[in-house]
Amino acid sequence: MIKACKVEFRANKETIQRLFECNRLSAKIWNDTLVLAKDYHKENGKWINKNQLHLATKGKYPLHSQSIQAVYEKYLQAGENARQARIKGLVSIRYPWRQKKNYNTKWKKDGFKIYPNGKIELSIGIWQGKRQKPLVIKVGKLPPNKIQEIELIWDRKLMLALTYDDGAEAKTASGLNIVAIDPGEIHSIAAVCENNQGLIITGRKLRSIKRLRNKKLQELQKKMSPCQKHSRQWKKYRRAMNYVLSKSEAQLKDGLHKTSRLFVDWCLENNAKEVVAGDVEGVQRNTSRKKTNPLQNVILQNPCPSHLHNN
Repeated sequence: MIKACKVEFRANKETIQRLFECNRLSAKIWNDTLVLAKDYHKENGKWINKNQLHLATKGKYPLHSQSIQAVYEKYLQAGENARQARIKGLVSIRYPWRQKKNYNTKWKKDGFKIYPNGKIELSIGIWQGKRQKPLVIKVGKLPPNKIQEIELIWDRKLMLALTYDDGAEAKTASGLNIVAIDPGEIHSIAAVCENNQGLIITGRKLRSIKRLRNKKLQELQKKMSPCQKHSRQWKKYRRAMNYVLSKSEAQLKDGLHKTSRLFVDWCLENNAKEVVAGDVEGVQRNTSRKKTNPLQNVILQNPCPSHLHNN
C-alpha cells in the first residue's frame, strides 16, 4: 500500500536558502500556469491540456523537469475536481485562480538519490546547458521501503513529505457486521453496529486543547501588536507562538490517534467488516449565521405549554 510520512532534515544555510527558492519557483510556475490556461481558454474556448502545458513550460525554469511537471499536474487535477463538483451542483466552487507566493516542490523517482547513511541528493536539473549543483540534505530516519516521491512542504518549518510503498497488500475484511459512524466535535465518534452495540468517544479533550491553544495565541498576538516587526522582542513572541502551535499539534495528533485506536479495537470486538460514514460535503456551504430557522420562529411564536416546562 502507498503511505506517506513527514520527516525533518538537516542542511547547511546555503541549501536551506536554495530550498526556499525552489518553493518560490514552484509558485511562479503555478502562477504562470494560471495565466496560460486563462489565455488559452479565451483564445480557443476550451481548457488547456497536459501536453500544451508541457510545451509552454519546458526549459523555462531552473528546476528539475519532473518538479515542473508536478506543479501543472496539480493544477490540472484541481481543475478536474472543480469541474466534477460543479457537475454535482456545487456551482460556488471556483476553478483554480489564486496566485501563490510559495508552493510545494516535488521530486519524483528520477529527481533524487538516497544513500544508506540518510543523505539525500535533490536534483535541480539542467539550466542554460549546465547541470546545476544538487541539493544535499540529511535525514535521521527514513522509511525502510523504497521512496517513490519527495515533496518539500512547510509546516512551521521546512520538512519533507515522503511517499513510499510498504509492500503490504490490502486484505479483504472477514467480519460480518456493518458499522455506521457520525464524527463530530463534542463526540469525536458516535458509532452503532448491526449487532445493536454502540460506541461514543468524547472529544472534549481535543476541544480543550484547541481552546487553550487559541487563548495562548491571542495573548501572544496582543503582546506582538505594539512591537516592531522583526525586532528582538517580536521574534521572541514569534518563537513562543511556534512552540504553542507545535505542542498543541502534537497533543491533537496523539488524541486523534488514541480515538482511532479505540474505534478500531471496538470494530474488531464486534466483528465489523465495513464502516459507513455519511458524505457531509457541502453541508456548510452557502450558510450564514444571520439566517434563522423557520421552525425556530414557529416555536418562538407558539411557546410550549407551561406544563411542559415543569417536566
